[in-house]
Amino acid sequence: MRPNRTTVLGAVLAVVLAAAAVFAVFEAGEMAEARVGERLASDARHRAEIYAQSLEGAIERFGYLPAAAALDDNVKRLLAAPADAEQAARVNAYLETLNRAAGGTVLYLLAPGGMTIAASNWNTPETYVGTDFSYRPYFTEAMEGRTGRFYAVGTLTGVPGYFISAPVMVDGKVAGVVATKVNLDPLEAVWHEAADTVLVADEHGIVFLASDPKFKFRALRPIDATAAAEMARTRQYGHKSYPLLRMGKGEDEGGLRVLSGSDISPSGRVIRDEKDLPIYDWRLLLFTDAAPVVLAGRSARIGMTLALVILGLVGLYWRQHLKRARESLAAQAALAAAHRELEGKVVERTADLSAANTRLAAEIEERRRAETELRAAQDELVQAAKMATLGQMAAGVTHELNQPLTALRALADNTAKLLQHGREEDAEANLARIAALVDRLGKITGQLRAFARRTSSEKGPVDAATVLAESLAILAPRLRASGARVVSALDPDATQVMFEPIRLSQVLVNLVGNALDAVKGRPGALVRIVSHREGGRIVLTVEDNGPGLSDGAAERIFDPFFTTKPAGEGLGLGLPISLAIARDFGATLAARTRAEGGTAFDLVMDAAEAEAPLTLSAEPLRHVS
Repeated sequence: MRPNRTTVLGAVLAVVLAAAAVFAVFEAGEMAEARVGERLASDARHRAEIYAQSLEGAIERFGYLPAAAALDDNVKRLLAAPADAEQAARVNAYLETLNRAAGGTVLYLLAPGGMTIAASNWNTPETYVGTDFSYRPYFTEAMEGRTGRFYAVGTLTGVPGYFISAPVMVDGKVAGVVATKVNLDPLEAVWHEAADTVLVADEHGIVFLASDPKFKFRALRPIDATAAAEMARTRQYGHKSYPLLRMGKGEDEGGLRVLSGSDISPSGRVIRDEKDLPIYDWRLLLFTDAAPVVLAGRSARIGMTLALVILGLVGLYWRQHLKRARESLAAQAALAAAHRELEGKVVERTADLSAANTRLAAEIEERRRAETELRAAQDELVQAAKMATLGQMAAGVTHELNQPLTALRALADNTAKLLQHGREEDAEANLARIAALVDRLGKITGQLRAFARRTSSEKGPVDAATVLAESLAILAPRLRASGARVVSALDPDATQVMFEPIRLSQVLVNLVGNALDAVKGRPGALVRIVSHREGGRIVLTVEDNGPGLSDGAAERIFDPFFTTKPAGEGLGLGLPISLAIARDFGATLAARTRAEGGTAFDLVMDAAEAEAPLTLSAEPLRHVS
């Protein structure tokens, strides 16, 4: 008996539906895994960035110590006469005080031969005094006139740490080295409490920092003979061998590398993300549990299977329902024929009304949906604006307070030296200046709150020349350290502006500070501040002979958190805050590339009428050389 055509078509349709169901189940799992993988990829990259920033912050908070100590005159005198016991005692006390104030581990001074002649731990059993560190790379780098950086296990204490060194320059020559040790054990303790596994490996592939101690001093790849000899010569880690850390086999899922059979998680799968730390020539590896990806795929496949089963049951029910409906329709055919003419007339008369009602209902629903989407978009914009403002203010306060605090530190050091030289009147003047800067700190926070509210900025006549002099005084330590020549050539007829002194000082400190960063290390470095009048406006220009701005940087120079400086040297908030301050006082701020090279920032302000201007305290700073 041959099967009829309907039976064959039904069988083919059943096979096609079964294949489609299998494909749908598989695809649902893949889509769910991809979606969760993308989310985990984003989260992992964000956390890796946070771990990297915490590591960099823990190190760089002490980066200034060696360079600061290297400037002390007593340090230079001891290098000139290492056998002077009285001078060594003074330097020991100075290093101990400076290291305690900074919260560092140890700060010490090395003679040109590598012998430690003074240290902050001079009076402890673990003192570095009398220890030769000439084999350490950070010593040789500093003796070459560079900043030395090196991570190693302490040969005296057995405690690992990051060493930073700076040369002591006397008459243009390296006379010795000041070094500090940064203990990263507290950072590892914090990482240990996190759910992720975090590893940091050096250029040889040796893991020296880890959230789990069992992974420390293991190698990501085989160590060649040259690297092993170098680590042995510098006594970097004090290990003879470094067992390999098995990374396992991996495959890409949702933008991440998913590893199986690794030492990190021998019984399960983990996700790995990496971040290079080029400033240290290190690599940070982040491992997190991959269970959410597997669970999402399994749940999606089970859910799709249940949905298809329910859909199949509904289909069977509907098929039986249609069969019964057809039988019922056949039985009612005669009665339907009698009513058909009347129903046709009713349908004809009500068709227009039904169509109009349908269109009206659709239009009402569309308007409701559009209104709902509009409200949601408005709420999102309001919330985004609030969060952006809070983020800028939180980082901005830190950025703006840093400059007066730096000035306070310089004044405090100068006052101590003045007292040592018996110059009490000059010391009293500096103390008065310190009090004025403390008042200025309060004014800065008050002005920042006013900036956040955008309602209480007081605008009045200001002498830009006086404010510029105050701003350059605040930047005095940076001016000396940069070696740049700063020329102030303001037109006497173009200095009276409508502004507020502290806000104008904030803008000038940011602009001159950026110019100093741009010319740092360049021969013939020059920063020039000029002004001229254009009708009822005063144009104050800060220009430099640095490398200038690329097209991409020029377009984004006023974007929050955008910076062309190396990592750790800028938040990218100075120029956005300066632009916001300028707008608050009806001024404009624009950047341009100079034809002769370098960058110029033009601050255009309203000219003031001839009346007494508002000024900051213009009393000069006193320094001891």
